[in-house]
Amino acid sequence: MHDPLLGNEGNEGNDDIVDVTPRCPGCRSASIETRNLARRFGGAIGAIAGTASGVAFAISGAEVGLLGGPIGVLLGAAAGVVIDGIVGGATGCAAGSRLGAAIDQNILHNHHCRSCGYTFGDKPS
Repeated sequence: MHDPLLGNEGNEGNDDIVDVTPRCPGCRSASIETRNLARRFGGAIGAIAGTASGVAFAISGAEVGLLGGPIGVLLGAAAGVVIDGIVGGATGCAAGSRLGAAIDQNILHNHHCRSCGYTFGDKPS
């Protein structure tokens, strides 16, 4: 068995080393880029939807501020829009990105060969 601490000279005894570099099924090139189209699109849509829901939630919170008078409405709405908008946008972006990553990995041809232009997915077709 190969012991990495002993430092074998040459390549004898290195039969257990496996090349895990992704290769193009068309031309066997290692010049592969990952496209992540659904991840980027899902993240953008999720951020927009999350921000919109956060702002809507903040506006409903401003209605509660009516009990404190006009100053309560202004302060509550301003703070709520900023905080809820940021939190909602970040949460929506993370959820959309995770869903997009699953679509990239299981459905779309997520890899592109720079040498021959072939696109392929993680799953064998």
